[in-house]
Amino acid sequence: MDESTGLPLAGREDLRDRDVMNLLDQLELYTLDSGRKEPSQKDYWLFVYKSMKSGLLMTKNMEKHLRYKLKALDIQP
Repeated sequence: MDESTGLPLAGREDLRDRDVMNLLDQLELYTLDSGRKEPSQKDYWLFVYKSMKSGLLMTKNMEKHLRYKLKALDIQP
């Protein structure tokens, strides 16, 4: 069961796999780009939140955790 939609995952696993790979690609690009500037923990977690929110990876529990993390870093998504 997908927490974000309430639908069974059957037939959506390939979409999730693609989203996971896209997130990993985005994290790689973020890491490479951060080599050119001074990266911050705030920038990283905001990037992760926005990347996950734009795909099918954000579950209710994950969003709750990431919002808690961002709030602790004094960031508004």
